[in-house]
Formats: sequence, structure tokens, C-alpha cells
Amino acid sequence: SSSEGNILEDETAIQVLSSSKVLSNEISEKQEIAAETEKKINETRQEYLPIAVHSSVLFFTISDLAAIDPMYQYSLPWYINLFINAIDNSEPCEDIQKRLVI
Repeated sequence: SSSEGNILEDETAIQVLSSSKVLSNEISEKQEIAAETEKKINETRQEYLPIAVHSSVLFFTISDLAAIDPMYQYSLPWYINLFINAIDNSEPCEDIQKRLVI
């Protein structure tokens, strides 16, 4: 809209500015929540890092066994099944450090 005269007398401009301010505040609040969520996700991911390293070492060790003897050829589905069984058979615990004891 084109403003003529005093901008404070233009109702449309005032309403647009008010709604923009409300929207800006909502976006800022959501960004703060998203930043907190991202921080929690990163902290949780770091707690699982040792078991991820151990699991990858285990996978490549099992994978390289075929170089010793062809009898030791294991497939990815076999390893995934091993991994799932380990998860299913592990003791449920809220403390991540106790749950992920290697």
C-alpha cells in the first residue's frame, strides 16, 4: 500500500507491522527450542560414539576374517542379525554407560 502523510495514521501499515512483530517473536521462540533440541541430540549422539567405534571395528574384523580362511566368510545380513541379537539380549537400563558396557 502507498502511504501518504503520517505513517502512524495508516491502519493497514500498523496492522502489518504488528503481525510481522508477532510472527518474528514466534520464529525466535521456535529457533531457541530448535537450538536446545539440537544440543540434546548432539549430547546423546556423543554418548553412543564409543559403541559405534567398537561396532565398526568388530564389523571390519569379521569382514577381514575371510582373508585368513574362506571358511570365515560372513555377510552383512549375518552381522546385522548379530547386532540385533546383541541389542535384544542386552539388559535394559536407563543409564547409557551401563547399557553400553563393551
